[in-house]
Amino acid sequence: MSIRIALAGNPNSGKTTLFNRLTGARQTTGNWPGVTVEKKVGYIRRHHQELMLIDLPGIYSLSPYSLEEIVTRNYIVEEKPDVVVNIIDATNLERNLYFTLQLKKLGRPMVIALNMMDEILSHGDQLDVDLLAQRLAVPVIPISARKGEGMDELMAAIRHVTRLPEHPGQGRHRHGRRARYGRGRGENTAWPEALPHHHSQPVNADSATDRLSSGPAVSDGPLPDPSIDLQHRFAAETPEETERMYHLAAEIHDQVLHHSHRPGALSRSDRIDRLLTHRFLAIPLFLLVMFLVFQITFHESMGGRLTGLLEQLFDGHLSPLIRRWLTAAQAPGWIESLLIDGIISGVGGVLSFLPQIALLFLFLTLLEDTGYMARAAFIMDKIFEKFGLSGRSFIPMMMGFGCTVPAVMATRTLENERDRRLTIMVIPFMSCGARMPIYAFFASMFFATGKGLVTFSMYIMGIAVAILSAFILSRTVLRGQDAPFIIELPPYRLPDRKSLFLHVWDKVRDFIVRAGTLIFAMTIVVWFFQSFDFSFRMVEDSSLSILGKFGGLVAVLLRPLGYGTWQAAVALLTGLIAKETVVATLEILYTPDTLLASFTPLSAYAFMTFTLLYTPCLAAVAAIKREMASWRWTGLTLVYQIGVAYLFSLLVYQGGRLVQSLL
Repeated sequence: MSIRIALAGNPNSGKTTLFNRLTGARQTTGNWPGVTVEKKVGYIRRHHQELMLIDLPGIYSLSPYSLEEIVTRNYIVEEKPDVVVNIIDATNLERNLYFTLQLKKLGRPMVIALNMMDEILSHGDQLDVDLLAQRLAVPVIPISARKGEGMDELMAAIRHVTRLPEHPGQGRHRHGRRARYGRGRGENTAWPEALPHHHSQPVNADSATDRLSSGPAVSDGPLPDPSIDLQHRFAAETPEETERMYHLAAEIHDQVLHHSHRPGALSRSDRIDRLLTHRFLAIPLFLLVMFLVFQITFHESMGGRLTGLLEQLFDGHLSPLIRRWLTAAQAPGWIESLLIDGIISGVGGVLSFLPQIALLFLFLTLLEDTGYMARAAFIMDKIFEKFGLSGRSFIPMMMGFGCTVPAVMATRTLENERDRRLTIMVIPFMSCGARMPIYAFFASMFFATGKGLVTFSMYIMGIAVAILSAFILSRTVLRGQDAPFIIELPPYRLPDRKSLFLHVWDKVRDFIVRAGTLIFAMTIVVWFFQSFDFSFRMVEDSSLSILGKFGGLVAVLLRPLGYGTWQAAVALLTGLIAKETVVATLEILYTPDTLLASFTPLSAYAFMTFTLLYTPCLAAVAAIKREMASWRWTGLTLVYQIGVAYLFSLLVYQGGRLVQSLL
């Protein structure tokens, strides 16, 4: 039976970095039963014993407000993990200690991982780990999850609390370097392996805070009446109890942590923020940063060159090789058409943009892990407020650059129901990673000298349409009062390379899996219906095929937009399944010559605009339905998105033609 270890802590405490450090690639991701909150589980096997690590969502208090916090509280209270590893950010000790003291009231077996101790030392501060362990009466292990220091000591503490046997001669450095953080003030010695025995028992909630405050250590007490529902104790805390808990956290903080810098001195993060959050420079700098991201991603010397190499691999080597094999084997013509014109053209056309997608995910993850994205939310709050959005909506919207599904799920952190619905309705306008192959495809065909700028304009247009939509919706169907915006600005930090790699790899792997499953299946379906007519006879002219006839009906509606061909119509329809299939469909239905004859740079840009703004994939629609909990609101969202996409695509094409005629 697995030993269940729950990792719990405040947001930005380094919890996920520690989880990645301990589990590596041995992780699974899904949703908690009955809710859309992401669930991450990892495993460690040590001497025939399996340790299961559960990365709980970040939480500030056991009196939860968001769905994420409710999931964390319920898991700790109801599932009763074998041990709770409470990750504390040593640089924000006082704030983190409030949640630690609440965990003590629950009485679960606990180990404290005192993270970011390397930053404490680099600042010249002194943190008395011995005294902190004495006051809390639990093992306190100083670590640096980012550098992998203190992992062996942390595992030793977990083994001790869960009664796992020690094994002589085991690899001391399996999980990382030994901690160089002493137990006393500033000592540079390793944490000893011998840990004091600690048996934590639940305490009565009514008197817990008083006894926490009374002694030099957080003491244990008698077992409570088991009929009392632990889940509601913290919600019933009086303001006086909460105040005493915060006072105790401040008292412990002042006793154990001693700062070396003079009062009023600015930290490194504060000095950087003077520029990056400047009243006038912040937004231009943000736009410049994003512009540079897209320029590097699509520049010929970086992402463009890698994409070109993959295109050459599929079109210049793989396709001719397979064609020669099939000719030598005297395979039927339909097999050659399926493999080369269908699968390789479709799947290969999508996979060729993998380097650019990986680069984009890398840069966005870097901006998030360094702490810059939190600043971006802060500086955008005033703009968002004027258009009816909360600055808190910025984080889910930025997540929409990666994938619409987790971005929609992230709206659960918004406490105001009106803000949640409003944010969900505008998130699909943010350009997800699945749309990027479409931009790269058309940009390389029609805007060779300005690929980065054209693609960047798509992302800016998505943000602008989202803000404009929020302004309209907040004054019509979603009137209401904005919720106050409070956000924590974490210190600027260099990202952990391992966590960075795992995060980017998760996104890239998802893209590859989709290319190997959904897109693969869709290319076969598209090839079949464009190769056969309604009598299931193979046709030479694809316009006479099943897709040609059906796409011709839809194409009538697209003529005012500049791309009224049945091929373009079919590509947009397959994009309702998954946006990556748009490129796969275009690769199957068009040759380079017919594509250039069917589109102009203006109509290509109008097509890109439509794919930017219209209904996202089926998975995103399902996520919207789950979060909205209403078919009516889901339907309204989808109709609104299609209407906006049609309107803006029409404005781009017809407006562009008007400008061209005037010039």
